[in-house]
Amino acid sequence: MINSDWEGPWVTADHAFDIMRQGIEGGDRLFTNISAYDDYLAYVVKKKGYEPGNTLALIAPFLIAFGLDNDFLVEKAKDNANFIAGSIKAIELLRRSYTVNIISTSYHQYVHYTAYLAGVPEENTYCTWFPIDEYASEMSGADKDLVREMALTIMSMPPLDIDTNAGQDVLDENTVCSIGQMDSFFWDILPSTGFCSVLEEVQPVGGTRKYEAVISALDKQGQGLKQSATIGDSITDWKMLDLTRDAGGLALSFNGNEYAVSNCNVAVMSGNCMVTALLVEVFERNGLGAVEALVLDWGWPSIKELYQQGKVDSAIYNAFRHAFTGSDFPHAVWVTEDNLDETIEVSKRYRRSVRGTQIGALG
Repeated sequence: MINSDWEGPWVTADHAFDIMRQGIEGGDRLFTNISAYDDYLAYVVKKKGYEPGNTLALIAPFLIAFGLDNDFLVEKAKDNANFIAGSIKAIELLRRSYTVNIISTSYHQYVHYTAYLAGVPEENTYCTWFPIDEYASEMSGADKDLVREMALTIMSMPPLDIDTNAGQDVLDENTVCSIGQMDSFFWDILPSTGFCSVLEEVQPVGGTRKYEAVISALDKQGQGLKQSATIGDSITDWKMLDLTRDAGGLALSFNGNEYAVSNCNVAVMSGNCMVTALLVEVFERNGLGAVEALVLDWGWPSIKELYQQGKVDSAIYNAFRHAFTGSDFPHAVWVTEDNLDETIEVSKRYRRSVRGTQIGALG
C-alpha cells in the first residue's frame, strides 16, 4: 500500500501559501510569518496539543476576514494544479496493482480536485476539511475587522528567525516581540470572538493526524506499517515517515527538507516522479531489503538487472527508462548518520529547484 503526502512528492504547489499570496495583498509575508510561528509552537516550545501543520487552522480566520470563499479556493486549486513531471503516469501505473492513498495537510478543495485529475478516488484521500463559506456566514463585521488589523501587524513583522533545534533563549529581540504579539492574538484575543469555532473545528491533517490516517488506511486492508510505502517531504510528514521506518516499511523522502530526510530510510532527489514508482514497485514486490540493495548500488546496471530478473513490472521499468534516458538521472540515497547532512543539503537544493524558492523554504 502507498500512503503519500501530496504537495511536494507529486504536485509543486503549496495551496495554502498560494491562496494567501494570490487572495490577500501581502499574503505571502503573512503566511511565511505564521508558518514560522507554527514551527516555533511545534518544535521550540512544544505547545501541548499542537501539531506541525496547524498553520492551516491559524490562517483560516484571515482567509475568512479578507472575503475569500469556497469558489476562490476551488478556482485556485484549478489554477495551481501543477504536477511534477511523471506524476500522473507514475500514479496510474502504481494504481494498477496497489492502493494509493493521498494523506495531505492541504484543504479539501485542493486535494479533492487534484487527486481527481490524477485518478485517485476521493475515498482514498485524507485532508483538512474547511467549509469556509459556512464559517464566513457566522462571523461579525467587527470580528473580521479585528483579524484584518492583526494581519497588517503580522505582515509588518520582520521575518521570524526560528531555529527548531535550539531553545527560546537564542531567539533575537524582534522575534521574541513578534511571538508575543501572536501568542496574545491567537490564544487570548481570538478565542473570545466568533472565530473561536474556526480554531477549534478546523483540524489540519498533519503530524500525528497524518500518522493516524496511515494506520486507518492500512487497517482497511488488514495491513501494518511494515507493508506501507510512506512518502513525504516536509515537517508534517516526519512522524509517519519515522514510524514507518521503525516498523520496517519504506519511508521515502522525495525532495524533502531536513525533517523528511532525517526520518526516512530512502531519500530521492529528482525532477521526475517515475523514480518514486520504481522504488515503490521494488518494495512492494521484493521487500525493503531489495530497495536497500538497489539504492546502495544505485545506477542503470542494477535497475536493469532487477528488471531482467523479473522483479520490476515492465510498464514501470519502461516508463522509468523513458523518463531518464538522456536527462538528469535521479539521486537515491539509503540514509545513514554518515551521509545525513550531505543528503539534506542536496535534497533541499532539488526542493528549491522543483518547487520554487519561496515554497521550497517552507517547513
